[in-house]
Amino acid sequence: MFKWNDKNGITRFASLRGTDGSSFKYDVSGNDKNYGFNVWNDRSGSLYVFEAAIDLMSFAGLYGDYESNKLALGMLHDAPLATFLKEHTQVKNIYFCLDRDGPGRKASDALCQKYYGLGFEAEDCPPPEPFKDYNEWLVSVKKCQPVSSRIIQWDAEKPAKKPARNRTNH
Repeated sequence: MFKWNDKNGITRFASLRGTDGSSFKYDVSGNDKNYGFNVWNDRSGSLYVFEAAIDLMSFAGLYGDYESNKLALGMLHDAPLATFLKEHTQVKNIYFCLDRDGPGRKASDALCQKYYGLGFEAEDCPPPEPFKDYNEWLVSVKKCQPVSSRIIQWDAEKPAKKPARNRTNH
């Protein structure tokens, strides 16, 4: 179960998602789609935006990033982003980490342009090719390593850098 909370910790949205490779999805009735699953830090001026909560968590695991703000839209509409930005006015840099598929690329381009026009630094940060999303990338990384080396790597080594960012021309 994923819970979306507002800045005051009040649950605004909840959903169930299958995590065993199934396509099971269920949104709890009465949800407010103006909120998205998020991790926030009022000391950070950066926000990483994802389509799904599992991609947000995969990104945090890949990069060991537990400090920046992160938001999963739960869709390709920006209502949760607008709400998050109203509640977290320190955010100045937005990194769109949407899927590397047709709808994700189209949405990322439109959102980069929109939020750049609103005065934010906005960058497109899809997962590297050939991966569709950050979760697919994380699963691939984990399949390529024996469990013991994976534990050592994630505990002892921090990723050298975050994903290459593609600046959108505005």
